[in-house]
Amino acid sequence: MAVAVAAAATVLSLTSTAGASSAAASAPAAARPVPKGTGALTKNPIYKTGEFDFTECKELDRQPDDVDSYKLYLDHLLDCLNLSWGEEFRQAGLTFAKPKVRYITHSVRTGCGKYPANYAAGIYCEIDETMWIMISKYQLADPSEFELFQVIAHEYGHFVQDRVGILPAVDRLTRHAGKATMYAYSRRIELQAECFSGAFIGSVWHSLGRDQFDWDDLLDYKVGDALHGKRKSIVYWLKRGWYGNGPKSCNTFTAARSLVA
Repeated sequence: MAVAVAAAATVLSLTSTAGASSAAASAPAAARPVPKGTGALTKNPIYKTGEFDFTECKELDRQPDDVDSYKLYLDHLLDCLNLSWGEEFRQAGLTFAKPKVRYITHSVRTGCGKYPANYAAGIYCEIDETMWIMISKYQLADPSEFELFQVIAHEYGHFVQDRVGILPAVDRLTRHAGKATMYAYSRRIELQAECFSGAFIGSVWHSLGRDQFDWDDLLDYKVGDALHGKRKSIVYWLKRGWYGNGPKSCNTFTAARSLVA
């Protein structure tokens, strides 16, 4: 999962990629709210909502090397995410619309450029307003893996950021900014998406049939960098979301620098 900083100082939520056609939901139709100034980042209405209300999301079975079974699996997760986030938008008084999603298995060209299969795990492209979710050979070989679940929850978090005006606000604030400032905003964006994913996962965990190993393995897998934050920051925000069970716990834009390093 990743946030890519595009040329022209536009911040794009990018996390993964590669491949073939497929899938998904209806395109965003209504105009997204774009609060003025930094209020979109620090005082966004999405932070004022409660915990996720829809707490059942049983995972569907997947079959080794069966892409269609993986697509059905992801479609079901999207339904859960749409229900959960749709209610949060309602509570915040914001207009909700389902994201556009493409499932891919090899390199493709998106509105944000071409991304090879070995780059990240999925991307949200702000330009074409689409989540691009990679179904990798590694995942196809292991239907029990849990990373794909978190990838789609993370990318959905970027879609939420776009809809509620966070990504557009960062675009404006970084348009003429230097590298250090752009990276600092990128880390806050990425860590917030991690927190959003942790909140969703925590809210449905009891219905998944997973055990502590799956969660610990997910945390152990995390690797940090300058755009996404240090590993300890990623783990902190994933756990913060998990225990918070909602976006109210995920305001990375008012967090101390030490927590978003």
